[in-house]
Amino acid sequence: MVRELKVTTRTGLVLSGRLFQSATATTVLILVTGVEGNIYNNPFYSVIGRQLQQQNVDLIVAHTRDAFNVTNEVNQITGRRETYGAFNEFFQDGDDDVAAYLNFALQHHYAHIILGGQSLGANKVIHYLANHPAAPIEHFLFMSPVNLAVLRKKIGRGQRSVIQEMVKTGRDEERLPFRLFRWLTSTAGNANRWLTDNTLDNVHFDPRSDFSQLKAITKSGAFLIGENDHFTGGNPATYLRTLNHQMVTAQQNQLILIRKASHIYRNREQEVSAEISNLLKNWHVLG
Repeated sequence: MVRELKVTTRTGLVLSGRLFQSATATTVLILVTGVEGNIYNNPFYSVIGRQLQQQNVDLIVAHTRDAFNVTNEVNQITGRRETYGAFNEFFQDGDDDVAAYLNFALQHHYAHIILGGQSLGANKVIHYLANHPAAPIEHFLFMSPVNLAVLRKKIGRGQRSVIQEMVKTGRDEERLPFRLFRWLTSTAGNANRWLTDNTLDNVHFDPRSDFSQLKAITKSGAFLIGENDHFTGGNPATYLRTLNHQMVTAQQNQLILIRKASHIYRNREQEVSAEISNLLKNWHVLG
């Protein structure tokens, strides 16, 4: 069964994810989505979910507040309708979003909780685990974490000037006259945060960079990425090795490279699903 899953953050914001549910599952995999990386845009979530159902494992597709460009929901504390989305994101809110889905899993008393994320969702999980070392999970799964420098380079000098001028003149909430990164409809304030806010700037291809968040994580788990991922700044395999090298659990972690796969694993969803299935077997968390 697949159903809508609504969770509420500590501030009353309602998030709407999806739950691939099995009858007697004792294990749940939570996958935090990336920017507009919802279940409709990314078919791999459904492929993973159906595969895990066959193994009696639940999958939560954890839509965070940037999973869609614009979302409207009634706040459960204030009773007021709120508008949020990737068009106007605040990166420090990511921990609250992750916590809302993790709380759901805890309330349902799963014996095994695996916490993961894809794209910027992986960056959010890294940030969460770095700041919540006692999080009640067994393993992490970081799928294609994004090097923010690669995205920032896509914002040219002319666009930066427009963003800075709009922010300087108090037009933060106005939509840009162009799409950020060529695909994201965004306010000027949101674009400025993408350029200046380093909350989720936690993965890098240069080994001399700041890896303090990865270094703070004490859980073991796995990294997974596509061989043709363009958000790594270079060689995806080397990128994963560099990231893993920063971790205290480096010797326990597994690195998975999906051949001929892009950032969202188009036409390679079955391979991704099979690798995740094998991970769960190796971690001995299957019911």
